[in-house]
Amino acid sequence: MRVATWSLWLLAACGAPADPLPAEPEPPAHTRIDLPSLAACGSCHLRQYEEWAQSLHHGAWTNDNVRAATRNFEREECRCCHSPMPVLPHSLVERPPFRDFNHDDGVHCLSCHGLADGVAATRDIPDAPCRPRADARLQQAELCQPCHEPTHQAFAEYRLSAAFADGVRCADCHMPEREDGSGRSHGPHGGLNAAFVRKALRWSCAIADGELVVTLRNKTGHKFPGEIPSRSFVLQVELPGREPIRELLRRPHKGEDRADNRLLPDEERVLRFPLGDGVAAADVLVRFLFLPLPMTPIEQAFVLGEWRGDG
Repeated sequence: MRVATWSLWLLAACGAPADPLPAEPEPPAHTRIDLPSLAACGSCHLRQYEEWAQSLHHGAWTNDNVRAATRNFEREECRCCHSPMPVLPHSLVERPPFRDFNHDDGVHCLSCHGLADGVAATRDIPDAPCRPRADARLQQAELCQPCHEPTHQAFAEYRLSAAFADGVRCADCHMPEREDGSGRSHGPHGGLNAAFVRKALRWSCAIADGELVVTLRNKTGHKFPGEIPSRSFVLQVELPGREPIRELLRRPHKGEDRADNRLLPDEERVLRFPLGDGVAAADVLVRFLFLPLPMTPIEQAFVLGEWRGDG
């Protein structure tokens, strides 16, 4: 009885233990860039997620060639665009802040769609679980500028193009409308897609006065090949009994003593190759090759087209 009385006295003197503070509610998944894209957005937007999962945006941090080119991201200036925080709350003219977590998602869904307090979309959908809000910036070409301009200069090139003058946006080519009318594709419409790259170049060949005359026309709104030194275009001329003649168009690597000889936006360029005596038109084979990655052997290049002199 004495112990019980003493315990009651202590409780009265010191106060009963306070109830624990209620835990802060977690923000909804669709606003959390710390979650993988599948968990944050994929449960409702599985089609878009599966398209994005095949894209260079998804592999921006994990791609082996990116890792090699940046020395595993020792180049700190590369980190913020290969694992970016949301662009819209920050700036459309500066690099985004670096996301120092969840790197494997590369350019996360919320890197482009995230707002400070919600999700950006092309229209308001108040009844959807994530309640997306219309944000006109999501449909502007400038949305791509923070990551594709500071190092790669793609946006400066675009501003000089006929596409820019005509109001064609980056997404009009790189995020085309799906054939079923269900919105824009988030899939791999870039340098790793052979069918897509074939649309970038128009070419023609002719033989005149003992020369092979090749005309190239850049149909993109930026230089071709685009952006990075790992992408190369090779014009290969094959003649009997000779080593192939190769004309390489590529952006130079940093510190490389090489001119940037890529095609300018909308440029038409004529290249001439003397054939020499005794070479008939039927002996000439021209191949238009694209190497998407720096270690791609020429035998595995994307074939953008072929031309034989015999028709």
